[in-house]
Order: sequence, then structure tokens, then C-alpha cells
Amino acid sequence: MKPYVAITLAGEELWLLADKAIYYPAERSLLIADAHFGKAAAYRKLGQPVPHGTTKANLRRLDSLLDAYACDHLIFLGDFLHAPESHAAGTLAALEQWRGEHPALRITLIRGNHDKRAGDPPAYLGIDVVPE
Repeated sequence: MKPYVAITLAGEELWLLADKAIYYPAERSLLIADAHFGKAAAYRKLGQPVPHGTTKANLRRLDSLLDAYACDHLIFLGDFLHAPESHAAGTLAALEQWRGEHPALRITLIRGNHDKRAGDPPAYLGIDVVPE
């Protein structure tokens, strides 16, 4: 059994992955919606007790997808960071380390509603940012 459902959209084959992502084989692209990196850090700043390490766990899940599919391009479909508080040192350090492990990967963020408030990711992450 395949770990995805293949669909055709505008004449292009896309794979809807069980891991909550879309793979576009013709473009060797992985699409991820609503990553919300730093969400727990933002909640902790508000005094809510949430666990540490969620960004690293999400990056490990992303690594698994990148290992499973031949990807040249990673596209975030909005909401890369959760809030302005997501620019916390620990969150940004985890993202920077992860990015350093994938220097050849092209990454694009298509801004979403949270990105307007959270702000763009730091330039040193090498993410192309485009409007909705």
C-alpha cells in the first residue's frame, strides 16, 4: 500500500501524504502548510505551561519527509512562525541548525495570516518569502 493518495490537479500529479504534506513529484517539491514554528515558545511567553522541544520534534518530522522523497524545493504554505514571540533564541537556533543541515535545499515561504503578525523568518535562514 502506498503511503499517499495520488491526485491530479490542473493536469499535474500531486501526492497527498499521510504525514500531512503534499509531494509534487514533477517539481521535486514538498509542500507544508501551517508549520507554526515557535508556537510553544509564544505560549510559554504568555505564561501557558507547554512542553519544550516541539520545534525540534517538528524539524525531525520534516527531516523524515525529506529523506523519504526526492526534494529539491520545500514550500511552506503560510504560517512559518506562529507569532512575534516565536523569534525566541531557542526556536531560531533550532531552525538555523536545521537549515545548516540542508544548505542545498531551496525553501520558499508563501506568507499566510500568521506571517503578517509574526514577521518574516530571519534572512540568515535563506528562505525566499513571497506574498499570498
